[in-house]
Amino acid sequence: MSATGMTRLLLVEDDERIRKALLDALRASGFDVDVSVSMRDAQQALLRDYDLILLDLGLPDGDGLDLCRDLRNRGRSVPVIILTARDTPDHRVRGLDVGADDYVVKPFHVPELLARVRSVLRRAGRSASEGEARYRDLRADPVSRRARRADEPLKLKPREFDLLLFFLRFPDRTWTRDQLLDRVWGPTYEGDARTVDLHVRRLRSKIEQDPGDPSYIETVWGVGYRMGESE
Repeated sequence: MSATGMTRLLLVEDDERIRKALLDALRASGFDVDVSVSMRDAQQALLRDYDLILLDLGLPDGDGLDLCRDLRNRGRSVPVIILTARDTPDHRVRGLDVGADDYVVKPFHVPELLARVRSVLRRAGRSASEGEARYRDLRADPVSRRARRADEPLKLKPREFDLLLFFLRFPDRTWTRDQLLDRVWGPTYEGDARTVDLHVRRLRSKIEQDPGDPSYIETVWGVGYRMGESE
């Protein structure tokens, strides 16, 4: 736990695109996140205490498995979630055998990874400091995955909830469709801008009084979408 009372994570990932998407999502969810891009960086960072480590295996100066093994050999019990493209059963077994608490294969869905982070933290007896996101009378709870407008529950599909939660975390900020694909669907998702438009339409139909004249999720012409008032 950091001095601010937030849950502190270490993200060890050398892929810039994945690293940026995860960093935004984790910080938007209320986590205090440090970043390392190599084994050497991570070893230096781990002179400090963390509540959880997200660990890529294919690092430029070594194998993340060796870092996890070293932590366990030194008696460090900090939870570790492995992030990797290595997806054979043997690779999974090796990762868990060296002491990882979970094993997530790329490409992955960012909200699912966040759920795994919360689950591992709960099992380890460490609290995840994610709170309810809100804007005006809209509310979304990332733990229960329930949303409401005023006192009315909203019946949202999983990806609609993820999109609403993301917008609520960043009110009054404009996002391009590609940015939304990166941060809500994940950096390895292969869909296109039409996916975003479709889900925005569906979400508007459930949260707006008049979906044809939206007051929550606004279209920023030529750019993308924003949760908030017109600039």
